[in-house]
Amino acid sequence: MHQPHRLSNSNHSGTINREGALRQPRNQKSAPSKSMAVSDSNLQQQRVRQLRTHASIPVWLRSLLAAQKVSKILFVGVFGLSLVVYGQTMHTQTTWRTSEDQLRRWNKQERQQGIMNENLKQELAKTAESQGSGLVAPKPEMAIFIQGAPPRQPKSLPDQTQAPKPTPVSQVPSGY
Repeated sequence: MHQPHRLSNSNHSGTINREGALRQPRNQKSAPSKSMAVSDSNLQQQRVRQLRTHASIPVWLRSLLAAQKVSKILFVGVFGLSLVVYGQTMHTQTTWRTSEDQLRRWNKQERQQGIMNENLKQELAKTAESQGSGLVAPKPEMAIFIQGAPPRQPKSLPDQTQAPKPTPVSQVPSGY
């Protein structure tokens, strides 16, 4: 093993480790020496370059970052809008399908009722044609004519002042 070297300088008492750094003994406090004072003054005389706290970003990079932010916002907007449109489409299709099924059921019922009406008419005609029904075929001589009632007189005519004024045609909605 390598033994640490002792310093021969009386100002520094300690050992040098493998890396060559001075290590002070724990029980001894070091006093500033002349050599350290010289090195401190040399450091003060040297110019220390300060790092910029905030590096300026190139214009092209700033424009790319701005484009990225805008594209994120646009993406979220378009994605949200597509979800809304998709939801509306699914709702519309479901409603359409339900209404179409209901229309088919109603058409089927209408056809069945038409068939039942025709069957009923046919049965009534057969019953009327039979001998024992007591029904007679219509003849023009057997027609009965009734005179209409005389026209009635209105109780009172409304005043012209009470009649509502007609609305101009331009104010009437087009759907009416």
